[in-house]
Amino acid sequence: MENTRREIRLVILLIVCIVNGLVVRANDKPQFDWGAAPFVPVDIEVADGKIILYSEGQQVDFSGDLFKLDAVGRVNAEWSKKEGDFITLFLAVSASAESRLNKVTWFSGVWEDGVEKVVHATALMDNTVFLRKNGISFFLSLDFPYSRIDSSGIHYPPGVMLHEGRTYNAHTLSIGACNLSGEMIGAFDRAEIEAVSTYIEKRFTSRFQRPMVLSASITNQMTDVRDNRIFYSMYDNPTIALSPELVEEDLRLNAELGIEYYQVFEGVFDWPDEDLTGNNMRSLQRAARSLGVKMGDYAVPQGLYCPHYNHHHRALDRPDWLIRDVGGNTGPECLGVNEYVDMLTSRLVAHNKKYGLQIICLDFLNIRSCYADNHNHPVGDTYQQILGLVNMMGALNELDENFLVWSNSGNWIELMPKLIWYNPNVYLTDPHVREYAPHLNILKNLGDGRREQMVTVHEQYFVPYTAFTNYEYYLAPNSRLADPHVFEYSFLQGLAVTPNIGLGEIRSFLDRIPSKDNLRVKSFIKYWLEFVREHYDVWRYTSRLGDPPGPGAAEVYGHMKEDRGFLCFVNQNAFPVNKKLVLDGTMGLSSGTSFVLSEIYPNRAPIIEQPIPFARMGDTIKFTLEPYSVRIVEVAPRETAPTEPTVYGITPLRIDEIAGGYRFALTVRQGIGKEIAVVLPEGEKVTDVFAVQKQTVPMYTFPVSAKIIDKQGAIARIRIQGPREAAPTALTQWRVNGDPLYRTFPSAEREGFLGAYVHNAFSEDYEVWLTVKTDNITAAGPTTPVFYRKTTLQTNEAADAASVTGEASYQTQFTLPFIERYGQDRNQQDDAIVELGFSNPAAVVIKEVKLNGAQVPIKTFANAKNPTHKTHYIELKGNVVPGAVMLELVVEYVDTKKNVKHVN
Repeated sequence: MENTRREIRLVILLIVCIVNGLVVRANDKPQFDWGAAPFVPVDIEVADGKIILYSEGQQVDFSGDLFKLDAVGRVNAEWSKKEGDFITLFLAVSASAESRLNKVTWFSGVWEDGVEKVVHATALMDNTVFLRKNGISFFLSLDFPYSRIDSSGIHYPPGVMLHEGRTYNAHTLSIGACNLSGEMIGAFDRAEIEAVSTYIEKRFTSRFQRPMVLSASITNQMTDVRDNRIFYSMYDNPTIALSPELVEEDLRLNAELGIEYYQVFEGVFDWPDEDLTGNNMRSLQRAARSLGVKMGDYAVPQGLYCPHYNHHHRALDRPDWLIRDVGGNTGPECLGVNEYVDMLTSRLVAHNKKYGLQIICLDFLNIRSCYADNHNHPVGDTYQQILGLVNMMGALNELDENFLVWSNSGNWIELMPKLIWYNPNVYLTDPHVREYAPHLNILKNLGDGRREQMVTVHEQYFVPYTAFTNYEYYLAPNSRLADPHVFEYSFLQGLAVTPNIGLGEIRSFLDRIPSKDNLRVKSFIKYWLEFVREHYDVWRYTSRLGDPPGPGAAEVYGHMKEDRGFLCFVNQNAFPVNKKLVLDGTMGLSSGTSFVLSEIYPNRAPIIEQPIPFARMGDTIKFTLEPYSVRIVEVAPRETAPTEPTVYGITPLRIDEIAGGYRFALTVRQGIGKEIAVVLPEGEKVTDVFAVQKQTVPMYTFPVSAKIIDKQGAIARIRIQGPREAAPTALTQWRVNGDPLYRTFPSAEREGFLGAYVHNAFSEDYEVWLTVKTDNITAAGPTTPVFYRKTTLQTNEAADAASVTGEASYQTQFTLPFIERYGQDRNQQDDAIVELGFSNPAAVVIKEVKLNGAQVPIKTFANAKNPTHKTHYIELKGNVVPGAVMLELVVEYVDTKKNVKHVN
């Protein structure tokens, strides 16, 4: 083979280890056109000994046969094709005498020199081959979750006996093409990733064209794991056999919240008996149907029994069914053993049909090559095991048009992305801590890890975003920062990338939080589940427009179709980040000329960042993402000019027309300066503005201000300053080693000290009346105003990056408007605390912390799922009083090569 041909075989497990070094931030890479079609037209010409693929004026030549059959006996084959967004080739093999078909190979031969050939693979199989030439990438993929791609072609071993006159339909092969974008994600072009992901969605259309919302009965609160068994206490443990009353409570909550599917334990193989448990199941099914909840089963495909619920310690005791590796060591049951798979499938189908179940959770998969010589497959087989699994899933899917096969833990990832044709909702892993980031709440940390995992798996395994379970697990009740403070963030950050969500242990979560939070959380869940269902036509399309998830990232996810959709901004960091977007195909727009962008969360108003009163195709908009926040913005075509006054950047409580102008009642957070805009009806003109706080008693009426930044006719940009001092949040301005000027943290490198964040500093909202004059009117100000000074810090923008070696001191100041005077400051999870951010806390020793010159203890929060992930913090209660606070740190960087343990 000549050097001009480059053949690259990529095993995804290896890519995972290196991809972080290959990914660049979104601002530094070519912009992908999300508004364009994922495919370009492709055609195929087949002649004797030669095949040509065509697309966009390019062609790739192949010398050899379209297909080759390895058979014992006499077989004949006919091929055909179907054209669409991509071409699909069909192959029907028939026997003129009893024959055995051992191997089917598509494209048996060699590709022309000069073509770059890249194979996408997992540890168990090869998925897709890409052929790159002059800006075009052709992809070829067997339409089944197994194939091998090598110098002999694209092949698989059917191992079927064909009797005379019988026809075997081989697995089809699809061929598509896309324009390369130049944006590389690891070893693959963004266009290749999105084209194959779309092919996965289109080749076999999912039965579920709606968001998948589910839950399960498992509750991990009181668990005793020892002596090779798992024991759940009966405390809050819903099961069919032992506590059906809790299952029914779950069902009622699911119906109230809008959760469609509910998987319940025990699974069929773990039932302690048929009569009593069966009666319980029938009763629960009646309740589920009346509530509109689809209830379902559980099984372990390789071994049957769940270790958590195997009350009778049952075991198969069939060593002849076990996988054997090349050294003869045994593993789990082999799904290539017909006797085992037939037993498993028939039992599951009969049980689920008998009780009318509509979901099954399949857990603990561990397929690997099997070298047993007494199974129904060739030695070293993987294909027959996957075929057995797929056939079992297919039999279950045939039970009901709404039946959901839901995979759980195991090596399912190695069967992606094509297994979603049979398994349309994939869980991937139990919640686990992935890349380190400072945090004081496990719910948020696991949510950030889950979002990163979904994005990573999409970009490395091409799994469509519509296939992810996005399982939000409320399993850790005792974070340092209370769950209700991060609930909305954690719930929405997952919905930012997928329309699906699973809610684990939701009942126990609602039971333990305060009643006010309970009502708020329920209302929030119901609203957003219904919102995503209503907008599924656009939410089903996800485009990553910003950085990949991780510390320092400015994340943006688009859900766009034609001239409208939504932008979801996620900032997992304790400091603000920025992102510029252009209103064109790089945002996902494919039509339209003018648009209005309106925030729908956390506020509801047209956004201030856009050109006022509307944006045009091609405009660039810079967005600022506040710390620890999700922001959702709707993009819609501009319609007619407003006939009523419109406010940008803030949601008015009301708008009153008054003599000579308008009065806008606004809610303004204390001490916050906010830029807004006012657009009056056509024909009116802004002449002046002023603002006052809604007057109460003099002592509680404070000065506010409003200033016109820019005005033109009926449009004015205005800056409003809220009353009193602002409560502290992100602490980004610090003096280093006594320098009189302040530096901004974190540094661009995101290394060492990252700054700090004040959680739970109490703050109030005030009603402010903004008067917009269109004529001469007299302002009425507050009575006896009390003025507060605003702290201004002088920054040194030219300073070098702060050192991350040796000893360093950091100093900042802030104002604390309120704090509990008697040192309690609310309960343990709601008090005011300062989170200290370090990129690698294992390499830092905090030698001293002072508040207003007095030394205070430094505390550490360790993540319960991975205790090596620690975050430093200090408590303000009992250590400060309202007013100015000076915070000083002295740290020593002891070993910058010492890493926090990451889980990939």
